[in-house]
Amino acid sequence: MTSFITQLTSEIITTSSYSWISTTFVAIAVLLLVFLLIEKEVLRTIAESRATAWMRAFNIAIAPLLIAFGLIIAVRLVVLLSRELQ
Repeated sequence: MTSFITQLTSEIITTSSYSWISTTFVAIAVLLLVFLLIEKEVLRTIAESRATAWMRAFNIAIAPLLIAFGLIIAVRLVVLLSRELQ
């Protein structure tokens, strides 16, 4: 099963265009970030120690996604501006 997934993944990556792969990963990262932020806000309404532990775990996952989101926006803006200047 694992080799099938690895083979399928490598085949998708090699046959797909860079634009499609880039857009797909950006969409997945943004959706995951939105989902985690919503879950964190829902947990904020619960006043339990378990909810606090989950919020800390979500913070660990949210921080790198926020950095990735910022980098994605910066790269997309640079590409957009470079096309406008040409």
